[in-house]
Amino acid sequence: MLFVIVLVAIVLGSHFGDSVTVRPTGSTISSSRYVTIDISRVPQKRSFAPGTIGLSIEISRFATQRLGADNRALVTYLRQLGPGVLRIGGNSVDYSWWTGNGEQAPAWATSTVTPSALVGLRELLVAVGWRVILGVDLGHFDPSRAANETQTAKRILGSRLLGIEIGNEPDAYGAKQVKLRPSSYSVLDYMAEAAVYAGSIHTVSPDVSLFGPDLSGNPEWLSRLASTTHQPFGVLTEHLYPTLYSVAKAPCKGTPVPTAADLLAPEVRDGENGFLQVLANAARVARRRVRISETNDTASCDAPGGPATSPVFASALWSLDWVLRAASTGVAGLNFHGNFGLCLPNTFSPICAPTAYAFDHGQVTARPEYYGLFAARQLEGGDFVPVALSGRNTSEALAVYATEHRHETVTVAIDSFAVAGSGPLRIKLRGAQTASAEFLEAPSVSATTGVSFGRSSFDATGELNPVRVTLAKRRGYFYLEMHRASAVIVTLRR
Repeated sequence: MLFVIVLVAIVLGSHFGDSVTVRPTGSTISSSRYVTIDISRVPQKRSFAPGTIGLSIEISRFATQRLGADNRALVTYLRQLGPGVLRIGGNSVDYSWWTGNGEQAPAWATSTVTPSALVGLRELLVAVGWRVILGVDLGHFDPSRAANETQTAKRILGSRLLGIEIGNEPDAYGAKQVKLRPSSYSVLDYMAEAAVYAGSIHTVSPDVSLFGPDLSGNPEWLSRLASTTHQPFGVLTEHLYPTLYSVAKAPCKGTPVPTAADLLAPEVRDGENGFLQVLANAARVARRRVRISETNDTASCDAPGGPATSPVFASALWSLDWVLRAASTGVAGLNFHGNFGLCLPNTFSPICAPTAYAFDHGQVTARPEYYGLFAARQLEGGDFVPVALSGRNTSEALAVYATEHRHETVTVAIDSFAVAGSGPLRIKLRGAQTASAEFLEAPSVSATTGVSFGRSSFDATGELNPVRVTLAKRRGYFYLEMHRASAVIVTLRR
């Protein structure tokens, strides 16, 4: 995730059109005191398929923690987001060592992956109904070892193996921070290496899908790869962290740490919209699906996570909007990066262990970002439908999305990025007879505790008992009032 700043800097400095153009099935409004939300029943071509919401962890964490089904809270949390996709990779994948026969790892390896780790992973995936994208080391070029790892993973994981991802952020291999290749390493060099890996893997596992190029944010590389005639990847993958910072340590230049309010700023959404446009263009040219295989709220050149953004409620509002905006523009899935280990103060992770004792006993809990993902999950399984917003004299910044389900239910997500006050809203959906609401709230955007969904918080076992508030209906409209810097999921039924 070191070089996401490359693309973010480009998109923040460019204009790709407003959010309605990039996000055809959602709408935003920022200038009305009284907001009316009018929902169409005409479905769009975009579906919010189950499994769109996924997680991502470093392969070093996977190798050392031996994921399994015995962590009951983790199983519960994953089930509530699933069926999803777990991506195992990250920076550490290019320093991981695979062995199926107990070989000693070389000096450069920071972790060792074995068949027993894959067995534990299979138990977890079966317990929660998830699939996995497994990364293999490209940084230390060894296509035959990657092929053997793939073959073993296919044998152990079976249909739970969604695909293999070759390397991590190869566009940064030649950078000073990485030094896995000479500084002259180019997209052509990478394409040649990826082709060798693809050939070796498909020789022993011809039906395994390959994911890549897993870039850190290089539109030139992505454009070149998308236009390649003989494309080795079944799905194109890319990373995005919308805010960035760095401490002053060579070779990184010091920059300020983003605040919770920064994460919710319009400039961040503009940058994300530009990124989505780049992905859409690549998908069209390559005739491939695209996946954001690694994402979260803040990245750093030389430090993990972002202390003022990741562990706070702003990340819940951001993740809810980011999932729905990306999915409504055709992104096949998003994997939110983190770990299932200890919740370090400055690191992002939707699920992790809050204390050393909890870590030692395999007890994990939900951080604010997980609440946003859980709220977005309520819209899965439906087709996006158009949303129109109108009103006057408001400073409220809203993002609104809606999906229609087969059982004549429409689910609406309303996400407010304003930091103070409250605002009245009304919702209109022709034919709707009843409506209920579940609020996503916290004391402030900077809060690390007191987060709730449906006036309930996840307990130690991962369970939640949300309360649905019935909305009053008058003259064809359903009325509600929501605090700013909060969100609400509204369910309308005929």
